Amino acid sequence: MSVVYNMPSGVPFLRSLAHGLQTHYGDDLQNGLVLLPTRRAARALEFAFVHAAAARGVQAALLPRLRPLADVNPDEPPFEPGELAGRVKPAIDPVQRRFEIAKLVARYHERASDLPLDPATALHMADPLIDIMDDAAMEQVSITDQPEWQRVCSEAATHFQHAAQLYQIVEQYWPERLAELVMMDPSERRVALLNALSDIWSETPPDYPVIVAGSTGTLKATARLMKVVANMPRGMVVLPGLQDELPDKVWNSIDARHPQSSLKGLLGVMEIDRQDVPIWPWVVGAEDRSLARKRRRILAEALLPVDATGDWLERIVTLTAGEGADVFETALESLSLIEANTDAEEALAIALIMRETLETPGRTAALVTPDQLLSQRVRARLARWGVDVAMSQGVPVEQTPVGVFLTSLLEIAQDPNGPIEISLILSSELTSLGQAIGDVKAEWEVIERKFFRGLRPSIDVVDTLELVQSLYAAAAPLLTLQDTATPDIWASALIDTANALATTDVVFGAARVWVGDGGGQAASVLDGIIAHGASLPVTDIQGFAQLLRSLLQGAVARPIGDTHPRLQILGPLEARLLDVDDIILGGLNEGTWPGGVNSGPFLSRGMREQMKLSLPERRYGLAAHDFAELSANPTVYLTRSEKSDSGPTVASRWVWRLKTIIAGTVTPKPDEKPKDLEKRQDAKVADLLGTGQHYLDWARQMDRPKKLTPVLRPNPKPPVDKRWARQGRQISITGVSKWIRDPYSLFAREVLRLKPLDALDAPLDARHFGSAMHEGIECYIRAYLSGDIKSLHDPVNVEKLQKHLRSQLLSHGFEPDEVFKETPRLEAVSAALMAWFAQRHTDGYDVVGTEVNAKSKLSGLDFDLKGQLDLVEQSPTGYAFTDFKTGSPATVKTVAAGFDLQLPLAAWLAAQGALDGHKAGETDQLGYVRIKGSNDDFSHAYVSAPARNAASAGELAAEAMNILTKLITAYDDPDTGYPSQPRAQYTDDYGDYDDLARRDEWSAVSDGGET
Repeated sequence: MSVVYNMPSGVPFLRSLAHGLQTHYGDDLQNGLVLLPTRRAARALEFAFVHAAAARGVQAALLPRLRPLADVNPDEPPFEPGELAGRVKPAIDPVQRRFEIAKLVARYHERASDLPLDPATALHMADPLIDIMDDAAMEQVSITDQPEWQRVCSEAATHFQHAAQLYQIVEQYWPERLAELVMMDPSERRVALLNALSDIWSETPPDYPVIVAGSTGTLKATARLMKVVANMPRGMVVLPGLQDELPDKVWNSIDARHPQSSLKGLLGVMEIDRQDVPIWPWVVGAEDRSLARKRRRILAEALLPVDATGDWLERIVTLTAGEGADVFETALESLSLIEANTDAEEALAIALIMRETLETPGRTAALVTPDQLLSQRVRARLARWGVDVAMSQGVPVEQTPVGVFLTSLLEIAQDPNGPIEISLILSSELTSLGQAIGDVKAEWEVIERKFFRGLRPSIDVVDTLELVQSLYAAAAPLLTLQDTATPDIWASALIDTANALATTDVVFGAARVWVGDGGGQAASVLDGIIAHGASLPVTDIQGFAQLLRSLLQGAVARPIGDTHPRLQILGPLEARLLDVDDIILGGLNEGTWPGGVNSGPFLSRGMREQMKLSLPERRYGLAAHDFAELSANPTVYLTRSEKSDSGPTVASRWVWRLKTIIAGTVTPKPDEKPKDLEKRQDAKVADLLGTGQHYLDWARQMDRPKKLTPVLRPNPKPPVDKRWARQGRQISITGVSKWIRDPYSLFAREVLRLKPLDALDAPLDARHFGSAMHEGIECYIRAYLSGDIKSLHDPVNVEKLQKHLRSQLLSHGFEPDEVFKETPRLEAVSAALMAWFAQRHTDGYDVVGTEVNAKSKLSGLDFDLKGQLDLVEQSPTGYAFTDFKTGSPATVKTVAAGFDLQLPLAAWLAAQGALDGHKAGETDQLGYVRIKGSNDDFSHAYVSAPARNAASAGELAAEAMNILTKLITAYDDPDTGYPSQPRAQYTDDYGDYDDLARRDEWSAVSDGGET
């Protein structure tokens, strides 16, 4: 007779199991063997045995052997007792298998396509093939031996037929290759071990207790073993959460998506009726078993098969009649639904629940979610209270310091002169270059600011920097490698480079790189590439970088060190059977939990069904069983976010069903409008599932001040003697306009002495083009100022002007091909400028200076005004000043209003005789030449007379000096502040110091400032 028990949902599985086994077997249990789904469950049962023994006053006890079946997690080693020694061949290393299958894919691709295939893509294409092989092994079928295979291949689309040919090659070749190696596929071996154990125990049952607990028997081989164990004289099987309350009609309609699907299949294999499976008689820790039963009943109704939901309302009536009218209120008293606005809000609410748990001594909590990003966010939120929580999922090695270090090395190998790439390495904590830890980083911070901010420095400059040259020397294994090589060669070079860079004055680099969080896992990845990478195609550094990133993303690093003993963050698989006081089921959105499923790129769902492979929706059933088991615990919080980084979300089908069945308990009133009924239903759901709403309220108030005070526009008032501390009491004519428009920028630059930090490897932009144009024109003009000035505007010299413009573009960092593309633009600029020079000469204005410096002391103010003038012309009636602009120049109205005083102040300086090399004189014209790039864009505009409605240059100069005098006098008053962007006309202008002024915070509520 089979010995099979059911551990009902909602009871502490492992504590009840430990208590029951000790009660049932007594001292004989120490000779027994207990098989559980995972290693984590096995470790937890060990603690449960210890606590159970302590509760009986036993200070020391011999425990049974606790082993994981490892039938659900391919990352865990399979159960392999001594009875099977030598009966089953060893498994091939998964890394070796993946690389060898990828090699087959690459060879097939060479024959089928002229396009090259890089190693990373070959591995990516190999993975779904391996998945099919594993699935076939688990289901114990051979795909290509089935008659349906040929029919499917002949009827399928062309792209599938190519995939089928590839799969056939793999399936034909791979067994031969495994035979050569005398090995087996890991999945095939896992199944073979389970089947061999079933055969042995069927013929010769062990004379010691054998218990299989917590498994749903998803694999056929596992189900068969459980059947054998259940029928052994000393065997026992304990099932997790078998629902015996479901009517036969519902039970018979269960499909692969239902939580009981796997257990239904298992009972079929074991040839046991579910009514013949008794409840575990030694349940502990469930003070109110009726409450647990009611919770199970409601969850069972909420997760009914679709075909059985037609009579949902009638079933609700039956449920309330059998369990009491208050069954929903009672059963859901400690089950809460928290629906946050965003992922970040959800994470903070979860962190608050876990933090509150710690306020009760001995109480435990666990977040269970498949959402790794949510797990990381919760872990980060808990860190604000100094609480470090272990994540069972770990983090991708690529995100660890070692992973970032390795990928940065590959970046610099692709662009050795890249400032960003160099900075990533030299600012890394792992880089020492033979020096003490931290010395390289400190030295680099100085070099970076001096040479690498802004445009990329030239090779000549980089060659003079000893620290950078030391970096190149250490990275020589990577930098000197030939253009293409097999991945194993690249991996060896990367290891040598990492070791050299990380070596300090006292420690060899390997002792620093390949340890700690992610170090060991990164070493394993590279060891695998070195061992098996020679079988992959040769590749360049970009291809190897893509390959390594892919492998590091797939490798998992788990934090090393002490984490909090009462809090855990687990995936659904790791959470099976575990017992904690407060359970948070997070990330309950469609696509996350349950996750999306697909049949893969090679086989459709219909094809998988014909091939007798597992169907994609089986994962829904397994996920639903996890959800149902975890939700049945006494205190549960269900959480989700209504929006994520990618947009709006849809609630998990399980959450939706639970809310729907609760809404179904609201009886419609006669003649009640649908909207009114919906409101009452929503209120009912909120009443029953809203007991955790206060955590969401706390999360929203967590960082909100008690009183919201609008941020005011900054208006600092430093002491007068500090206002011109940087370079004394002086300002340029261009600086005056900035002073008027944004006084705060003057405060930041002159008082705080702050300067905007340019970006690393900054791209060339309009500023650099404008500077090149200015300097090109200046060089052209200077060539004639000391000689024949009349030749300046001779059309035959237009090519000389173009040459100067091209030369300056190159010297400013533009590449030759970029300059070549600008040829039509330069031709247009040059032709238009030469024509303008000629017209100016005809009008009586001759060029007498370019980039002329000027400086004058303002009488009675102890203040200097200085400037540099783009173009100085002279006529019999006075000077003319022209400023070249590649952007938009100032208008007559702007200058007249006193918002742009550059040219008027230039006229004032000329009147004072402040221009270097030029006599004092009046000015009769002020204007701008706009250089954009075509004749249509070239223009000369006056901002003084003779422009329409414009004042004379002299009048503008006098008014400009009047404004400047008032400014200086005002800012010599300690009560005058430096407001940020006070002018309404310029509130849309971007300022270098806007972030410092917190402009975004106050500008939204500002009245626009002064006019």
